[in-house]
Amino acid sequence: MPQTVLGIIPARGGSKGVPRKNIRALLGKPLIAHTIEAARQARSLDRILVSTDDPEIAAVARRYGAEVPFLRPAEFATDTASSLSVIRHAIAWLALHEHYQPDAVAILPPTSPLRTVEQIDRTIDLLWSSGLDSAVTIIPVQDHPYFIFSRGEKGEMAELIRLPEKPLRRQELPEFFTHSQSVIVSRTEYLKNCRDKDAIFNFHSMAGHPVDRETAMDIDFPDDFVLAETRLEKLQAARQAVA
Repeated sequence: MPQTVLGIIPARGGSKGVPRKNIRALLGKPLIAHTIEAARQARSLDRILVSTDDPEIAAVARRYGAEVPFLRPAEFATDTASSLSVIRHAIAWLALHEHYQPDAVAILPPTSPLRTVEQIDRTIDLLWSSGLDSAVTIIPVQDHPYFIFSRGEKGEMAELIRLPEKPLRRQELPEFFTHSQSVIVSRTEYLKNCRDKDAIFNFHSMAGHPVDRETAMDIDFPDDFVLAETRLEKLQAARQAVA
């Protein structure tokens, strides 16, 4: 039997950094529309659902083809509400009202509008092939941890990673990565049973799909919209040239 994956796009109405961020225009479309359109093209997603507390966001999401079967309760739409509680609410609502339970959930924040369809599908494929609880997009760290130090009260420096010998040439350094928030996929059983309120992916059972830093960018501030538009125009031009 094919394994089902529910795509959830969490998009609450409140946003301190950029008011009404999720429906602010980015290259002529609401920000959330870019994520919905990529999700709809992904072959690995069984359904695409937007979890929001905001009727206007809900209307925009439906217009671009996402499901919005409920408005998120206020308790899950505060600054302090955890991402896990939002995902669990959606899973429980679908199980109760539709008797639907996916095998895994792909969390696709609308603040990563440059993610590609291929990144969604390959991260989901990696979850199944790895046999692990979670799979996430990852990007190389900018500052290599071999050369990161802490500073003591007297100004003394201590290495983060201590080794007898370290390669100094960039070409010889081992690769280190940090997770990107653009695609996060976790098995439903893990999400339902996890005890850490913030752990929408399992740090101890996680596979990583490397992506480039440009497509993994996250929009938090007004200036990020300008940068995202520039990068998106560049990506679209490159795709049209190939086509």
